[in-house]
Amino acid sequence: MKKGEQVIKRKIIYKTALAFLLLALFVIVHPAWSQNTEWQERPIELGTSGGNINDISILYCCGGTLGALVQATDIQYILSNNHVLARTNKGVIGEDIIQPGLIDQDPVCYKDYTDAVADLSEFVTISFKKGTTNTVDAAIAAVQDDKVNLLGSIIGMGQVSSSTVAPIINMPVKKSGRTTSLTTGTITAINVTVDVKYNKTCGIGSQKARFTGQIMIEPAGFSAGGDSGSLIVEDCSPYPRAVGLLFAGSATVTVANPISDVLSSLGVSMVGAEGYSVHH
Repeated sequence: MKKGEQVIKRKIIYKTALAFLLLALFVIVHPAWSQNTEWQERPIELGTSGGNINDISILYCCGGTLGALVQATDIQYILSNNHVLARTNKGVIGEDIIQPGLIDQDPVCYKDYTDAVADLSEFVTISFKKGTTNTVDAAIAAVQDDKVNLLGSIIGMGQVSSSTVAPIINMPVKKSGRTTSLTTGTITAINVTVDVKYNKTCGIGSQKARFTGQIMIEPAGFSAGGDSGSLIVEDCSPYPRAVGLLFAGSATVTVANPISDVLSSLGVSMVGAEGYSVHH
């Protein structure tokens, strides 16, 4: 994005759609190691590398971040993006969700079914039809017995609050994701409309979807490819409240779905502590 375009965007932020790329990752070589990319002893913490075991094409394999723990009645689910857990609308209910993702397997792209931690349960279909809009890129996967931390602990952040909070401009936030691990940033815009470029299959093809009502976060280093699916929370501790679900970005900003839209669209609530910290 050119500097001039960034300025224009701020002046007409509610009227114009901006082009962004997904923050999933596809690889053909093994990426750099970090705590969030390694295989974890079970039960796993979240904010970690993961994805659908079938998210692979003839040239590439893909993955992202297993973001948070949510629940409906007495069932716990991993929350992430549709394009991470459900292969951008192509997922089959019951497919294995693995940790780490295919991009962090050794050898890279190896399909190890013993690494399954959850089963794809539901996803919100993304519309690519011209003239239609979306609000979330989200999916959930039912946790397998003893495979995921029951408190929903996230690497580098610990347990989050069961409460959520609406985004406001200048709110300090943080996230823990597969690629850039724990980072902090600031919400710089809300209610943004963005056009997001998706692959048609892992690493191949191109299609565009429009999202409305989105959150924008800076600086540039807040996220990178592979951080898709990360939970974004208030920058406070302990028990920060969830604000958004990371799914896309550009060279300068990160884009997230408001967490209230994500949870309502899937009929789930956050797993977390009853209290929360007050940010000063």
